[in-house]
Amino acid sequence: MQRRAFLTALGCLALPLPRHARSDAGPVLLAAAADADGPFFGALGRPALRTPGRGHGMLPLPGGRELILVARRPGDWLWRIDWRSGQRRAAARAAPERHFYGHAVLAPGGRSLFATENDTATGQGVIGIYDARTLARLGEFPSHGIGPHELLWLEPGKVLAVANGGILTLPDTGRLKLNLERMAPSLVLLEMPSGRLLAEHMLEDRSLSLRHLARAADGTLGVALQAEALDGGSVADAPLLALLRDGRLRPAQAVPGLGGYGASIAALGDDFFVSALQGDAVVRWSSRGELRREYGLRRPAGLATAAGAVLVSNELGLIARLAPGDGRLDTVFEAPGIRWDNHLAVTPRG
Repeated sequence: MQRRAFLTALGCLALPLPRHARSDAGPVLLAAAADADGPFFGALGRPALRTPGRGHGMLPLPGGRELILVARRPGDWLWRIDWRSGQRRAAARAAPERHFYGHAVLAPGGRSLFATENDTATGQGVIGIYDARTLARLGEFPSHGIGPHELLWLEPGKVLAVANGGILTLPDTGRLKLNLERMAPSLVLLEMPSGRLLAEHMLEDRSLSLRHLARAADGTLGVALQAEALDGGSVADAPLLALLRDGRLRPAQAVPGLGGYGASIAALGDDFFVSALQGDAVVRWSSRGELRREYGLRRPAGLATAAGAVLVSNELGLIARLAPGDGRLDTVFEAPGIRWDNHLAVTPRG
């Protein structure tokens, strides 16, 4: 698809929702992606905005019209965007000897945010602290691991969960993974605002990188996994989901043949959904780790939930609405040549 035609289509699209949920105050779907003309960010139904590199995690801000977009690792930029106008409102570069790992979370009150970063001098993860309005850097504290990726509040303002992927990357070598023989992924719980380590959880299999987080209604924390073939063997049957439940981190029920790469995770009620990028499926588990169902979709990437459904993108330009009950997939938007990134976000229309 030509760039002009794609941006026109993006600007004309609105997110379909069930009839009873449609209104002027309905949600808007946010996505980062790339095409032949470079990376961009777009709010479906609004103007798209070209970005200096691939974006990754999106953090909607209070007020319903802006969000924070974080560069994909090992990127060095952080933007605050007005998604209604498609304009950049503020920007920041990573501090010296730091780069971003793709995600951020707001502090309670919304005045500051925390972003996952790497200290390139030591290889240790840090959590950068930023003013949410100006993106001025205010400080940092350790992530207590290597390669911190997504972070999520378990108790807002009190307990912060951080998925340390365990993999070292550096700007000079791009996305090359530098420490696979020594990788040590961990899920840590930090006391806030001190940043003190409260708990550290590890899986027995250290080749499973802990990346993305979601929380079920019953409080179970789900972690999407991305397996590394440390011995050169196959990862086709590697687990895609781990669960922190009753103080213990363990893999969910295994599903063979799905390729070992959990691109994204979303929770709906007491169920988790993980996009198996290599396995051409979205997989559903209960919060107890029991396999519920697989839904076939080529190269699934981002996941989000809205109006009792799961929204899913793929690397082939599709965004679809998945009805968990009957497994029906309805196309929301399709643009061949667009490679959607691993994340979707839903925000009020504003």
